[in-house]
Amino acid sequence: MRRRALLLALALPARAMAQEARPEVLREGQQLRGRFTQERRLQGFARPLRSEGDFLLLPGRGLVWRATVPFASTMVITPAGILQLLEGREAMRLPASRMPGLGQFYQVLAGAMSGDPSSLGQVFATGWQADATRWQLTLTPRRADDPALASIASIVVSGARLVEAVEVRKANGDADLMTFHDQRVGPAAPDAAEQALLTQLSP
Repeated sequence: MRRRALLLALALPARAMAQEARPEVLREGQQLRGRFTQERRLQGFARPLRSEGDFLLLPGRGLVWRATVPFASTMVITPAGILQLLEGREAMRLPASRMPGLGQFYQVLAGAMSGDPSSLGQVFATGWQADATRWQLTLTPRRADDPALASIASIVVSGARLVEAVEVRKANGDADLMTFHDQRVGPAAPDAAEQALLTQLSP
């Protein structure tokens, strides 16, 4: 009887681990579409700056981030660089070759949104918490002198089946909170306009 109780006690941690919630990991050849709400909390401002819109994430290819509130803007981020449009006109184009940490920044953002922390372990120390329905991943930069992450104190990613929130906490006390809604996973199928935007940033 005593031996049976000991075996049961040893089995409990493994069983608890098996019941932990885990995010669905997106792979190349898939896409994630949804809507977002972003709140930017800045020191000295009583209220956060709020924006809303929709996004398309294509793992390995890029992120199309389109705000509709408070005004129309589009940000395209790929391993090759960043492109920003304001009211449909190009406002900024920054190739990764001109900013060495930009490729790493894309990997961090795409890895967090796609639920795949495996590519982040060399850059961040990770802390994991989960129960049967929800999980939370805390990422802390390993090197304070990393130029791509110098301003970041930590990144907190949380969700259930999919990533539902990403909070970027800055070293100066500012923070960006992005929450995701109406998310859909499917085969990669960017429309013509999205494909054109991604192509503009091809290496």
